[in-house]
Amino acid sequence: MPRKKISDIVEGRISQLLRQGYSQPQIVNILKLDRIHVSQRTVSNVKRKIGRQRNSESKINIFRKKPSQTPYIIKKVIKKIDVEDPPTQRAIAKDLHISQSTVSNIIKNSGFTLRKKQKVQKLTSSNIMEHRQRSFQLYLRLACGRYKKFITTDEAWFYLDGTGGRRKVCYIKKTDPDYDRMIIQQNTSRPKGFMVWGGVSSQGKTALRFVAPGTKVNSNYYVNKVLKPFLAQDVPRLFPKRRKMKWFLHQDSAPSHTAEQTIRFLDQNKIHYITPQEWMPDSPDAAPMNYSIWGYLKQQLNKIHIDSLDDLKKKLLSEWRKMSQTYIDKVLASWPRRVLMIYKARGSHIEHRL
Repeated sequence: MPRKKISDIVEGRISQLLRQGYSQPQIVNILKLDRIHVSQRTVSNVKRKIGRQRNSESKINIFRKKPSQTPYIIKKVIKKIDVEDPPTQRAIAKDLHISQSTVSNIIKNSGFTLRKKQKVQKLTSSNIMEHRQRSFQLYLRLACGRYKKFITTDEAWFYLDGTGGRRKVCYIKKTDPDYDRMIIQQNTSRPKGFMVWGGVSSQGKTALRFVAPGTKVNSNYYVNKVLKPFLAQDVPRLFPKRRKMKWFLHQDSAPSHTAEQTIRFLDQNKIHYITPQEWMPDSPDAAPMNYSIWGYLKQQLNKIHIDSLDDLKKKLLSEWRKMSQTYIDKVLASWPRRVLMIYKARGSHIEHRL
């Protein structure tokens, strides 16, 4: 039985919808709303019929979009991003005349990932060599839970202008911009602050000891105002003699720590410690107080509005007391791993690898 031929009106309607860019299923549904029932095959036949009219102005040209992720484009994108200071994805897209999403997909599919650069301590060639030579021996002293026998200590500066929740970004209206909020006013003089000493261990925290303003922290001050109170008050509480647990002191290579008077005091009191010859100089990434504890406290203080140095001391003491032993244990547990990473990095930086 021959198929029923569609009318010229229906054929014209299908042709019109094809020129408007509708797909075959869409055309079937549109005509169905007008109570015109045709199949996709009918629409396809009309499309082929128009396509066979070579000399007709109504011929439908099917354009295929040029693929953007060609080997040439991929090579160009990788060449632009595989440098120390790459341009933005928007700039790459504009330069290569492709979409930003295409650039993002190429980067992702090529095995690259976007990472924020880390500010690190500048290392000299001698620093790197010493890190490489000393890191593995230090790792052996900390590995297998032996870090739990250490009290790690350090000093840090806390400033009044580092509190109050001030951020380095703000939002302004395009129509009515408030430019005053874009300014952070700072005193031209040195910011108000103080130095504080503290330490942590698997058994708890030491007391915080504040350095009086204008005081020079030399070996004499360090021994009499820090180490002596530390041995008299903190050590008996953290490592009481009844436990018979051998403990070790860790401190960095600050001049007051490595001075002859300090070393003599430690030896006379039979304190086990990491010697200056064993410690890696200029390595805050391997000192728990530096890579975590002080930063955590400053982050907490930045959330609080503080008006004076006395208030800053009170809030610091409060945050120090509130800092949980669970957090400290987690920080200390990462210590051996960090030292081993320095060894595997041949004495170089590890912050960007974490």
